[in-house]
Amino acid sequence: MFKKKLASLVAAGSLLVSTGVSTTVLADNHGDTSWHNEYRVWSPNDHTPARKKTNRTSYYNKTNSTHGNVGYITIWAALYDGRDASGGHNYRSYAGTTTFLWNNAVENHGSGISVRIDSSSWSDGSADGVWSPDSI
Repeated sequence: MFKKKLASLVAAGSLLVSTGVSTTVLADNHGDTSWHNEYRVWSPNDHTPARKKTNRTSYYNKTNSTHGNVGYITIWAALYDGRDASGGHNYRSYAGTTTFLWNNAVENHGSGISVRIDSSSWSDGSADGVWSPDSI
């Protein structure tokens, strides 16, 4: 009787492990990358460097500083080539603010798609900060 119960427990444990009930941690891409963007009245758009996105979380952005006549920048989620991934969401980002940007990049294009943050300011100046394609 004891051997039957032990064999059943071992079989059940093996089944749980082999069917994936054990949790696997997937790596995300949430390390910060610095960016510096330049804006001019005649050329108001710029973007961060592109990075691979691995999960469905929001993009993370922190605008550390603005310079010149730039009081804030307008930011939105984009793919590596500038195609929109924001679903119409855009945000005003002031110096010192952190923003989590809504996006549909992984949902529409799969894990591993390269993405960036597009931005604009109709002023002469610049802005600096850090960003990551995945947030925690």
